[in-house]
Order: sequence, then C-alpha cells, then structure tokens
Amino acid sequence: MDVPKTLAAALAVSRSMFGLSYLLRPEQARTSWIGRAAKKPGAQVIIRSQGARDVVLAAGALRALARGDDRELRAWVAGHALCDFADLVVTVSAREHLPRRRARLAIAVAGASTIVGGAAAAGLRPGAGTRDRPDG
Repeated sequence: MDVPKTLAAALAVSRSMFGLSYLLRPEQARTSWIGRAAKKPGAQVIIRSQGARDVVLAAGALRALARGDDRELRAWVAGHALCDFADLVVTVSAREHLPRRRARLAIAVAGASTIVGGAAAAGLRPGAGTRDRPDG
C-alpha cells in the first residue's frame, strides 16, 4: 500500500465533500465553525470562496492521482497543507470570538488536516520511501 498516495486521496475526497458543502450551503458553517455569523451575507461570500478553494485543491490532487504524476500530486497536497495551516492560524487567532466548542473542533480538524497533508507531501518527495543502497 502506498501510504502517501492513500493519505493524499483521502484528503482530496474529504476536501471535495467539505468544499462542496460550503460552496452550496454556506450556512452550514454555522454549526461546524463560526456560529451565527455564517447567516450573514458577507460571511457567506467568504465561506463560499473557501468552498471553491477546497473543491479546486481536491480536483487538482485527484487529477494528479489519476495521471500518476507524483510531482504534481505533491504540489497539490502541499497546497492543501498550507491552506489548512492558514485555517488553523486564523481560527486560533479568532477563537475568543467564535463559539468555543466549534472553534475547538475547527482547530482540531485544521490541525489534523495540516499534519496529514504535510505527511503525504513529505512522502511524495523524490526518493521518499527508498533507502540509498551502497554501490557494489
């Protein structure tokens, strides 16, 4: 089993479902992340924008997986990890203004996703998983 590719695929599928949910129903962020603010039209614009970002990241990673292009997949998965890290940082910095339980959940999800994406990207780097053998 190719663990980095499995992690990348799982991350992409999860991200596509999450992204589609926020793109089509931004008010869902009310129960999963930011609370009542998700009902406001301005917040819904940003939530939909994040949903579109997630759909594109997922589509890019799934395309690279389908093509068997590890270099491209690594770039997409690294993008996932960077976006998740940004989500983690901004959620932590705003946590005092967010519903406590939802903020903790969002922090945990963003943190876990950052780790999964980072691990997948690291495992997809050239030479990862192979040991140098002495010539001979």
